[in-house]
Amino acid sequence: MNIEDFKNIIEPVINRNNCLLWGIEVLRGKKKNTLRVFIDSDNSVDINDCENISRDLNYEPQIDLHLGEDYILEVSTPGIDRKFFEIKQLNDYVGQELDIKTKSIHQGRRKFIGKLIDCDNLSLSIVKSDNSEEITFKFSDIDLCRLKPDYNNLLKEYSYGE
Repeated sequence: MNIEDFKNIIEPVINRNNCLLWGIEVLRGKKKNTLRVFIDSDNSVDINDCENISRDLNYEPQIDLHLGEDYILEVSTPGIDRKFFEIKQLNDYVGQELDIKTKSIHQGRRKFIGKLIDCDNLSLSIVKSDNSEEITFKFSDIDLCRLKPDYNNLLKEYSYGE
């Protein structure tokens, strides 16, 4: 079963709980497989949403058929350093810094950090932190694309004391 098949089973359950599917990971372990489901919402997601979706997914027999009855189910939010599973997810993060790892060598390396300046249906462009170079990637050539939050800015934003 591929990710798209899991998505067809999992997404309706998430939508019934007024949340959105952010992404799915299936990790094949030596003893147990792990199914990770990341959820988001237009409002906010809390532990109750994760618990409700987890409970509902436990009653989906199609998942058991493909992973076996002894697997680990993890339901969580994508977090502040969220991983991007689809290029359309990047549209809301233009101007933010990304941590990118490519599937193969690109310009002599595989790891890049830069600010997202543009994305379309197939590719994204970042500018390096020192503004020295703009780099464009096809999303299909990226192994991992993760938001690199500015923790100092976030701490200032949520700081109540002076």
